[in-house]
Amino acid sequence: MVRIAPLSPIKPPEGIKDAFYDVREYKDVEKSPVVVSESSKIFPSARFFMACLLCTCFISLSVATSNLSLSMVCMVRKTSNNTMDRPENSSCPKKYVDEEGVSVVPCSQANKVDWSPTEQGFVFAAQNFGSLAMLLTGSHADKLNGKWCITIALVLLCFSNAMIPFVATASVWWVFAFRVLAGVGDSFLFPSASSMISRWFPPKERPFAIGFVTGGRQIGSLLILPVAGVLCSNSSNGFGGWPAIFYLSAIIAIVVLLIWLVSSADKPSKHCCVRVREEEYIARKIEEESLGKRTERGRPPWKEILTSRPLIVSVFALVCHEYPLVIMLQLLPKYFSDVLQLSSTTNGLISALPIAVLWVSKTLSSSLASLLTANQKMSKTNSCKLFNLVASLGLGICVGVTPFMASASDPAPAIVVLCLANAFAGLHTPGVQTALIQLAPAFSGIVTGLSFSVVAVFSIINKLLSNTILSTGSTDEWFIVFEISAIVALLPVIFFSLWGSAERQPWASKEKKPEPDAKSETLSENTTIVALAKFSMYLSHQVAPKQ
Repeated sequence: MVRIAPLSPIKPPEGIKDAFYDVREYKDVEKSPVVVSESSKIFPSARFFMACLLCTCFISLSVATSNLSLSMVCMVRKTSNNTMDRPENSSCPKKYVDEEGVSVVPCSQANKVDWSPTEQGFVFAAQNFGSLAMLLTGSHADKLNGKWCITIALVLLCFSNAMIPFVATASVWWVFAFRVLAGVGDSFLFPSASSMISRWFPPKERPFAIGFVTGGRQIGSLLILPVAGVLCSNSSNGFGGWPAIFYLSAIIAIVVLLIWLVSSADKPSKHCCVRVREEEYIARKIEEESLGKRTERGRPPWKEILTSRPLIVSVFALVCHEYPLVIMLQLLPKYFSDVLQLSSTTNGLISALPIAVLWVSKTLSSSLASLLTANQKMSKTNSCKLFNLVASLGLGICVGVTPFMASASDPAPAIVVLCLANAFAGLHTPGVQTALIQLAPAFSGIVTGLSFSVVAVFSIINKLLSNTILSTGSTDEWFIVFEISAIVALLPVIFFSLWGSAERQPWASKEKKPEPDAKSETLSENTTIVALAKFSMYLSHQVAPKQ
């Protein structure tokens, strides 16, 4: 016979207004209750710190991949009808003698390459060829340690950028190979980051986390484009020219890699700085999704994944979102050079403006979406549909209008419209990108890998097609490129608004319920009775064992 004495009222610790007591595992009545807070502020917190670390990884990714957009402008030799044109700095000419005569080439042109538009298209698309590896990395991202997968990504980004200056003048296909390697790094980073977000952030905080973390892609472009413009325009001095752009990108990747190795963790329980209160809060919120442990999920439900209508709709909405961003992020410096005729330094600064607008837009809109869903003012699906509708409609209209605003004598209108287009593009983050992660949190790595593999295929087609069209870089050719992108951008206005969803799918939340036995039932019953008695405020009675 066991007697349990009455207990005094149990109060939550100071600073916790709303709390409950976790009594799930009390087999020993001498244990103390675990107080789990109903809420935990995201700032300051360990998960916000992890968001900052993931953001720096995306900064490194963006620096290592978007550096090509401006370096391509200054690393490819432009042909001139007059072979005797003097360079801006004529104090350092170099003479090259061939069978046809003598031509004078400035020092700044000496290490440039002669790539055709088709070859340039393949170099631009090389990263997307490497990104196809997401089909493999994404399918394993939810079972592997995200910290070490992202470490591999950073190593590949560093190595590929450091090697490009050594091989560029030898063969365009060497550059293609190392750009593919950078794309493989991207394939490790993106699914692993998505999987870590699903483990570090409760569902209502994920729109903010996705916008904040992936905002590193825009921050990286903001950092590298102006610097690349300056380096391109100072190619005659000892440190400058397009090779310095790739060396700088490799150095940034090394710095981020060292910070990541020291400060990151795959999940909250492994992080040295996370508080018990925050760890319990994250664990309880994520447990409500019935994700289960990674090692216990078994094989992914591939049939359900590949035939899921909400997933298919979201993937193609993402394709339509990313398609015009090829112009915004990679071909924009070339557009400014061909049509608006901006110098290298000005080109780097102006190219950063639309990207800055994109970053501000996605950060603010993601925070707004988190507030709307957290306060239950709007469902997850309606929130994603609304943001995506405005994003696709605005982006398509602005991209379609841009060619009509183009003028070398007055470039301001075209620049303003492009900034506005990126402002709308930022709303896709709380739209389709958030919907993709919400569909299947337990398989977020697989969903991300599959989605961006499809995006990579269409990006390859886009870059090869666009560079083929832009054989001379004329205004008419750019008009065709912009109008194709505008039509593609408008398509989700119809099909995502009708069939899109952000609700967790049934195939993503299957739980394995073990068969109960008599022993476990008895243990569970006794444990529950003792726990309830222990945490009652005024309870005193006897609990007798069964005869």
